Amino acid sequence: MAYITTTDLSNRLGTTIYARVTDRVNGTTADANVAQQIIDDAQAQADSYFARRYATPIDLTAHSELSDILTARVTDLAEYLAWRQSPFVGDISDRVRVLYDETLRWFKAVAKGEIDLPAASLPASRTATDDGPRFTVTERKFTAEELDGL
Repeated sequence: MAYITTTDLSNRLGTTIYARVTDRVNGTTADANVAQQIIDDAQAQADSYFARRYATPIDLTAHSELSDILTARVTDLAEYLAWRQSPFVGDISDRVRVLYDETLRWFKAVAKGEIDLPAASLPASRTATDDGPRFTVTERKFTAEELDGL
């Protein structure tokens, strides 16, 4: 389940910047394959935080109330990764860096349980259940008094 698409990243960056950060040859023509790899990296990083408390990937069709926040946060992360990985970009803008730092704080808070994602499914339990043998104790047939003298 994808949290964002290449269209989301393109809309965030604009056509010119999108082409510059996704074209690894000359920085002028957008490359959808590079954009998809950036998105995959961002989603994997997001899921690495979510997996501490939730089943991943989070199904946005089942939990549509999470769609806006997850799309925004993963797009923030993908935008930062696009700028950082591009050979045609010198410095990352302060706006992108601030969004990235804020997004990482948010992901860490979700992972620690300081922020709950409403209606998201909890992961399968990592603790073993006690399915061992069960027994009950019955009353003793021979007590010390009954065996006195034997």
